[in-house]
Amino acid sequence: MGLFKRKKKKDLVEFPEEYVIPDKTEGTVHKVQHQAMRCCEQMIQLSKELEETKKEYQLVTDYLNDIQILEDIPDQEFEELQGTAQSILGLDQARDEFTNRKKRISDAQFAQMEQMEPDMPKNIRQMQANESYQSMIKRDMDNLEGEKSEWSYYLASLTREQKWLKIGLFLLLPVFLVGVGILEYFQYALYRDVLLISMIFISVCGAAGCACLLRMQNNRRELMRANASINRAITLSNQMKAKYVNVTNAVDYACEKFHVRNSMELNYQWEQYMEAVKELEAANRTNEDLEYFSRKLIRELKAYQLYDAAIWVHQVSALVDKKEMVEVKHYLLVRRQKLRNSLEQQIADIQDAKQQMLTLVRQEKEYKKEIMEVLQSIDQLCGV
Repeated sequence: MGLFKRKKKKDLVEFPEEYVIPDKTEGTVHKVQHQAMRCCEQMIQLSKELEETKKEYQLVTDYLNDIQILEDIPDQEFEELQGTAQSILGLDQARDEFTNRKKRISDAQFAQMEQMEPDMPKNIRQMQANESYQSMIKRDMDNLEGEKSEWSYYLASLTREQKWLKIGLFLLLPVFLVGVGILEYFQYALYRDVLLISMIFISVCGAAGCACLLRMQNNRRELMRANASINRAITLSNQMKAKYVNVTNAVDYACEKFHVRNSMELNYQWEQYMEAVKELEAANRTNEDLEYFSRKLIRELKAYQLYDAAIWVHQVSALVDKKEMVEVKHYLLVRRQKLRNSLEQQIADIQDAKQQMLTLVRQEKEYKKEIMEVLQSIDQLCGV
């Protein structure tokens, strides 16, 4: 309803800034001029306000006449107008939804995506590949570190075993000598037959010695193998670290470039950008459709010789809903009544100012001609 405002005011009639009465007695002339000018200024200001109020009153009356014309349109024709108005109303609501919808991404992110749109799918795939490669290298580095730890533990175990085997060999020799001495004592001093026991003892000591030697020889081979495996793991780990540093730098650069933490976030932003582009295209289509139906509604309304057909584009709810139209009409009627009251008050104020001028004429008969000329000019301007 607030759309029914006054149109742009036309230029008002230029009023003289002062009316000068020809020189008579200097003091008397100035006094009369002052009183006359004060009344003139008051009437000029009131006449301006009256002119504006008349224009606004006529404008409101024209709008009420338009509503009456619309109410008199046959139902079938008015239904066609309502169809067009309903289309505008729906498009307005859709546009408001687009406008009020929360932004998917910031303006800066949208601008960056728009600038790099042709290369974004490739950039996303490259970043995803780099992150996958980075994860694979990290797993390989962890596996190599675990393998190196296992071999180091095995190497330490072999080293301890070698130490104990050497100790065992050193202890086996005195045990063998003591055993042989004891057996010799039993045989030659006590005349006991210990040949079988001696054979068994010598066989056991020989077997134990051979077993230690064979175990030590096998351990030496295992030690060489463990050292070689550890060195291999260290070499591969160093190579992996160099690759990891390179790919990590590439990933960090991409994150810094696109202001994201990972490719998943970049891909999400890209998807949001694509959705925002679709919404923008839909909004543009909505604006085009809205413009089309707005022009169509204006053409249809102009056929009924309305005073202002264009204003109904912004008041389509009143065309669609009769209750809205009743409210618009009521608002304009109330507004016109207030303007009518203002007109009556302004006319009364001008009449009061005119009476002051006439009183001045009666008091200053000597200057009646000059004052009446001023009053006549004001009457012509005010139309009162």
